[in-house]
Amino acid sequence: MAYQQISYRREGALVTVTLNRPEKLNAFTFVMLAELNALLQQLSAEGEMRVLVLTGAGRAFSAGDDLLGMGGSDPAEDIRRGHHRLVLGLRALRVPVIAALNGYTLGAGFDLALACDFRVASEEAELGDVRATRAMCSMAGAAYWLPRMVGVARATEILLLGERISATRAFELGLVNRVAPRGELDAAVNALATQLLRLPTGALGAQKACLEFGLRHELPAALENEMQELIQGFAREDWHEAIRAFAGKRSPCFTGR
Repeated sequence: MAYQQISYRREGALVTVTLNRPEKLNAFTFVMLAELNALLQQLSAEGEMRVLVLTGAGRAFSAGDDLLGMGGSDPAEDIRRGHHRLVLGLRALRVPVIAALNGYTLGAGFDLALACDFRVASEEAELGDVRATRAMCSMAGAAYWLPRMVGVARATEILLLGERISATRAFELGLVNRVAPRGELDAAVNALATQLLRLPTGALGAQKACLEFGLRHELPAALENEMQELIQGFAREDWHEAIRAFAGKRSPCFTGR
């Protein structure tokens, strides 16, 4: 499939997807969202990807929605099919997802970054939910994730004041995992991706699923879910490799199977 507003590349089991409207600061359209959802479905079905990186071309990760050029005709259905499907798809994906925040990460772009498992920001990046300043509220996850990440008081400040947050401040708040010096974002992301590729992908996916389940359920159900994920993992080749390596007093060599 030929893509108009995104691009992607594979390096073994690592896939990097780039939002590719640099002249518009990678602002979302429903075309871009449909392309992202189609690609995500394809990659998930192939089953070869072990780490996914999302980034943006030029000087932005994404400045949010293209308010003048989104397209679409039914706001509720368009958002469900576009933004919501993408966020839910990323959360359901059983591989780690890294957001490489190379610049402006605002509005719906902020929603997308928050839905990823890791956020690595360039020191030049600016994050935030600016929608209140444009007479809008969040609609794709910011109000869900922020209280869980930074607490209700900080979340209220971020969402209601609509101010931009520097990468350094975002790190202090716990919104990003790492901040890379100018020009070193790719190296920092590659280092994290390499670390993740050395780990057993099935176990990472199970742990991610446990976290997701625990956000929505009470402790008894969460305990049962964790136990079931653990038991299912005993059938994976990587678990058997871990046991062999432990018995042989050597480092394991995981393959993601």
